[in-house]
Amino acid sequence: MAHIAMSNPPGQAGPWSDDPSGEVHAWIGYKGKKFPCGGYKKGPVTTYNAGDIIPVRFWNFRVRDYKKFPPPSGLPQSRHGGGACEFSLSNDGGKTWRVIGQYTKTCPDIYYEWPVQIPPNVPSCTNSDKCLFAMSWVGYATNQFYHHCANIVIKGKKGGHLPLLDMTIVNVKQLGQKTNVHANGDKRRGKSTGPDSREKRQSTNGYYAYGGEAGKRGIDLGLIRG
Repeated sequence: MAHIAMSNPPGQAGPWSDDPSGEVHAWIGYKGKKFPCGGYKKGPVTTYNAGDIIPVRFWNFRVRDYKKFPPPSGLPQSRHGGGACEFSLSNDGGKTWRVIGQYTKTCPDIYYEWPVQIPPNVPSCTNSDKCLFAMSWVGYATNQFYHHCANIVIKGKKGGHLPLLDMTIVNVKQLGQKTNVHANGDKRRGKSTGPDSREKRQSTNGYYAYGGEAGKRGIDLGLIRG
């Protein structure tokens, strides 16, 4: 039941894929799990248009029916006191990542949707082997980095651009990083209060688009170095 993965869009190695893993919800570095994406094989492919809003959903192994939302009440979660989530796009198979949404303190939680917008001015990406959508998470109570990817296709704009903000990556020994970073969370063991209304507006109104207010900085994720 521990930890969290992404069920919408359906991520790689989940129980809905052709190559499921019992450790899909674990952090990068667990039993050699690799960045990016855990090193998993290609998963289901979801197609989006530029400007679409993705209602991201999280999942753990206590959620029996990933298609039903919200899941039954009272399911345990290992949210690690909440933390900071980012949602990002890659057009080159995970070599580079550009952020399109950020949520702090209360993220993640299986009982809420965390909407993010595919920016209206992104370019098309038609190679589903290289086009990826990812969630990443740094928790409050642990110094761990979670990263789960979904294969996608985007019907974008001619001459479009990906956003400027790079994904935040911490606690990945594979990249030579020390595991000493956690995030300011809500400190709740169970269900959170859901997405912050201001962060929800920012993640769905073009704030993260190329030319948007996020620029190369975004919002303060509340990361704390030990």
